[in-house]
Amino acid sequence: MSSKPAVVTILIADDARVALCAGAALHSAGLDFVQPGAARAGLAVLLLSSDGCARVETIAARAKRDPDAAIVASMPADAPVGLLRRAMRAGADGIVLDGQPVATLVATARAVLAGQLTVPAALRRRIAPRPLTYREKEILSLVVQGFTNRQIADRLYLAESTVKTHLSSAFGKLDARSRAEAAALVLDPDARLELGLPLAVVPSAA
Repeated sequence: MSSKPAVVTILIADDARVALCAGAALHSAGLDFVQPGAARAGLAVLLLSSDGCARVETIAARAKRDPDAAIVASMPADAPVGLLRRAMRAGADGIVLDGQPVATLVATARAVLAGQLTVPAALRRRIAPRPLTYREKEILSLVVQGFTNRQIADRLYLAESTVKTHLSSAFGKLDARSRAEAAALVLDPDARLELGLPLAVVPSAA
């Protein structure tokens, strides 16, 4: 008589090849899986190819169905920070990126079952960016309002080259590639960056 697996695992994948590879890896790690509707899970592995927002909805639905289950979910490799944060708030305990080796899935599954919150190292800066300096926050607050580098330099009594240096540093910390991208990230309530942009540099209302 065979013993039951220590953890009831549910594998949900919409690609047959991915399901086969992931299933074999989970089985070799002792995480034999059952059909999605067969039982409540201790671990749910969601390997989907839908768009990021749809994946977040699936994560939330699974978390609602199995509130005590650990959830590992795949996300697009280029997912914006707001989407990654939404996935984790929806219930994902571990994230693997599309195209990562199957070994990563097993390591992530083991980590979340041990009570860890697990994301790929490549996402660390996007999910938990380095803190901005006060000057970087000042300059970003003006960027958000549409000021040019020249205008910011005049307003803060700085050289334009100094403004560019601070912006370059801020972009690196936010993983932003442009002024527009940085401004969108700052204004995105789902990103929850809580930058605490200084109000002193905001123009008074007319």
